[in-house]
Amino acid sequence: MNSPRTVLTIATLMLAVLVTSPQLAFAWGRDGHKIICAIAEAKLNPAALTFIKKISEKSEHLDGKANISFPNSCLWADSARFGKYLGSYESHFINIAEDQSSIDVARDCAALDCIAVGIQRSIVYLSSEAGSKREQARQAAALRFLGHFIGDMHQPMHVSNAEDWGGNKIAVQWFGKRSNLHKVWDSGIMQQANLSYPTSLNYLMPNEVAGVDVNIEAWLNESFQLARQNGYRDADGQKIKSGAALSIPYLAKNKPIVISQMQKAGLRLAAILNALAEDRPVSVFTLHAS
Repeated sequence: MNSPRTVLTIATLMLAVLVTSPQLAFAWGRDGHKIICAIAEAKLNPAALTFIKKISEKSEHLDGKANISFPNSCLWADSARFGKYLGSYESHFINIAEDQSSIDVARDCAALDCIAVGIQRSIVYLSSEAGSKREQARQAAALRFLGHFIGDMHQPMHVSNAEDWGGNKIAVQWFGKRSNLHKVWDSGIMQQANLSYPTSLNYLMPNEVAGVDVNIEAWLNESFQLARQNGYRDADGQKIKSGAALSIPYLAKNKPIVISQMQKAGLRLAAILNALAEDRPVSVFTLHAS
C-alpha cells in the first residue's frame, strides 16, 4: 500500500502533467466552444431541437447530468479525455507533415486516431438506435463529442503541422507575455479581441439560417490552409519562429479569421444536427491511398 507521502507525490506529479500538457488548453477557450454551440443551437430546426433534447436526456446514463445546456455540454470532451475517455485524446486534432500540402486521412490518420475519425464515430453513434443504458450513454457522449470536435476542427492550429505539435512547440511573446502559437489561437486572439460568452453572442450570431453544404472533409482542408497561410505566418507573411513577438498586426490580421471560423463552426454543426434529425446521411471522409 502506498504511504500518504507517496500518494501526495503521485498526485502532485499528475497535477504537474495536466498543467504543462501541450494539448490541455481548450480550443477557442471555454467561451469560444460555448459560443459555437450556442450559435448552432440557435440555427437548429424544430426536429433537431427535439433530437438533441432526447439525446441529452440520455446523459443520465453517462454522468447523471441530463439537464446540462447544449453550450455547456460542448466543454465536456476536454475533461473526458483525461478520465473515462482517455482514448479520445487524439480526436481533438489532426497533424500533417510540414512537407505535405493537403490532408490525406489514410496517411495522416493511419492509426484511425484523429479528429476526422472522432467526428465520424460521433455521427455514426448519433445515427444509430440506442437501446441499452450503455448505448444511450455512448450516444449522449457522441453528441457532446460532436459539438466539441466541430469547434476544434475550425481552430486552424488543430489541423496543422505534426513537427511542432500544432504550434505548441513554437514559443512566442503575445502582447509581451510568454505563450505559444497554439495557445494564441486557442484563446489569445479571443481575449485580446474581447470576445466572450454570453456577452459577444449577439454580435457573433450570423444571419445565415440554411444553405450549408455538409462537406466535412472540405472543412478540414479549409482549416489546414488557414493554419498554413495565417497561423504560421506573421502580418508580413513571414514564417513565425520561436521567440517571435506577436501583437497588434497579427491580431488585426487574424481576428476576422477567428470570428469567421467560429461562425462557420456553429452553422455547420447545426447543419449536421439538422441532417441527423431528419435521417439524412452524413459522411466525414472516404479513405483512399496517398
